[in-house]
Amino acid sequence: MKYIIKGHLCGHLCDDCSESLAGVEVLLYLPWQKERIVETTVADTKETFHLVEKEEKAARKSLLIATTKTDENGDYQFTLDEKYGKTTSFDIDFVCGQVPGNKKSIKEPLQFHLTTIFAQWRLERETDNYYFQWRYCIAAKWWCHIRGHYFDAWVICGHMYVCGTKTPIPGVKVTAWDADFLTDDNLGSAVTDVNGHFRIDYTSRDFKQTFLSPWINVETDKGNPFTFQSGPDVYFKYEYNGSAIQGETSANRRKNVGYCLCVELCLKEIIVPPTGIPASFTKIGNNGNHFINELVASGNPNVIALATGKTPAGQAFFSCIKLRGSLTQKLNGAAMEYSFDTIETNGPGGPEIGVWKKVTASQMCEAEIGTFFTFTGDPMNPISITPYKVGNVSGGVDGSGWIAVPQASNFAPNINGELLSLNTDTLNGGIVNMAGLVQGQSTTTLAALQQNRFFKIRMRKRAVGNAASEVTAGVSNPVAMFNTIYQNVPQFGSWMPQTSNERGVACIDIQEMIGGGGGTGCTPITDALHVNYTAANPNMGAVSLTLYGPGGPYSIQNISPVNSVPETFGTATELHNPALVPVSTLDKCAYTVIFSVELKLTNGENQHGNIEDWLSFCKN
Repeated sequence: MKYIIKGHLCGHLCDDCSESLAGVEVLLYLPWQKERIVETTVADTKETFHLVEKEEKAARKSLLIATTKTDENGDYQFTLDEKYGKTTSFDIDFVCGQVPGNKKSIKEPLQFHLTTIFAQWRLERETDNYYFQWRYCIAAKWWCHIRGHYFDAWVICGHMYVCGTKTPIPGVKVTAWDADFLTDDNLGSAVTDVNGHFRIDYTSRDFKQTFLSPWINVETDKGNPFTFQSGPDVYFKYEYNGSAIQGETSANRRKNVGYCLCVELCLKEIIVPPTGIPASFTKIGNNGNHFINELVASGNPNVIALATGKTPAGQAFFSCIKLRGSLTQKLNGAAMEYSFDTIETNGPGGPEIGVWKKVTASQMCEAEIGTFFTFTGDPMNPISITPYKVGNVSGGVDGSGWIAVPQASNFAPNINGELLSLNTDTLNGGIVNMAGLVQGQSTTTLAALQQNRFFKIRMRKRAVGNAASEVTAGVSNPVAMFNTIYQNVPQFGSWMPQTSNERGVACIDIQEMIGGGGGTGCTPITDALHVNYTAANPNMGAVSLTLYGPGGPYSIQNISPVNSVPETFGTATELHNPALVPVSTLDKCAYTVIFSVELKLTNGENQHGNIEDWLSFCKN
């Protein structure tokens, strides 16, 4: 049995700009200041973060138990010996001799203490190992200082927008300049990406050039040449398609900027040319961008799997899912409209069942497909932005399910955005009654096992009202969907019996508390504990039983293994923490059992929350 700590390290440069700490050494220690373990464990990491001096490093040398390195994504892993199984507190540090954006290395790498972590070990049943995950991103206040002060790494992170609309402008070459008394210094250039984002890395040498360089490098202030400032005075020039366009001058300079400069730039008059992307359906959801089947051959890891109809994380879809892609106002020069169709298939790779059916307004949730922008004449707020939404409540859909793209010149249709929000409940919603279910038994005593259903989704577009011009603009693989509601699921066992309605089953009872077992629902536990459990959903993930109370938490093991099965049920009896703990040795006190079942269901934005059942008892 192994104990595994997984983590990720990154550093913030701005609120929306960060970088992974690749190739740094991560150190794991036993706690140094044992008398302050509780205080340091609960403290905010920004309060414990500090540079480790030689004296502290030497004092903690004997407490070092493991080292590892982060990969190119900033991820790391410690695999600890079983002797650390009862250890829950560790000090964690990292050592770096180089930072992203600057090839400069220092002779003696710097060690920084992050915090004391409290490892809440969780059992991974497939491997019989315990694991804990801890991810941390260093605050910009500290990371920018480390990069600049120790490694002379300066950075500019920015976005380029259309003024007032927040519409990203891609393809603009942004050059940063330092305004100096003698000659302005070129700090570097970058081209904005599809989100209008750019990043420029530079060093102090780039802005301390003088006519005496390289013998004398110094930063001079354009407004006062007799003062010497530590940071550059930054302004920006722009190019588009190889030609200079409107930009800033030294009069717009940001004086004496720090190691990290975060900026939002905008252009008022630039015409953003068409991207060349035709109106098309390309993705489902925003979390992971689950691509449809035209991209299967590309090897993209986000493609919905043809073999399962699920996401790469093994999730089926539920509730309202956002169908994403790009819109244009015209199709072959004529005003365009579009719609979506669905057809059920016999499994993820099976044949189609029936015919394609149009998605009508009653099957839609609200979707924002673009924005209107209006010049107000108010210098304080020159442009007004109004989202344009379509759907069952918002309208914009005709009786046949067609959506006309607004033709106004001030309308900006979505590029890589929402096209429609499909309410999948209207495709395969259903109810199964679990009244009378006995915890520990199969749901099949009341109903057949519930299964996913599979649907293809396609986009159609045409010139408004012209059926002859209609063409397909994207078809998905069969998509796994599950929207069944299990009604009247028993909850809280014999202790406080109630029922719930969920997209899955998660229920428990304690045999010793059941009336037939000699109890009344309040019977104390003495020397045995039998937890009857039932969990069901065709998209189950992790299933866990945990006992909380003095000396805990305790995992209640010997649950039937879960591996892509639609249900698991039985009786669990063994307490572990991590070794086997006899029930008779528990302190006389109150305890709570919590049963947690992961539902691998997503709406494309977030995964469905775990469903749970719990009950309490007294130990005599």
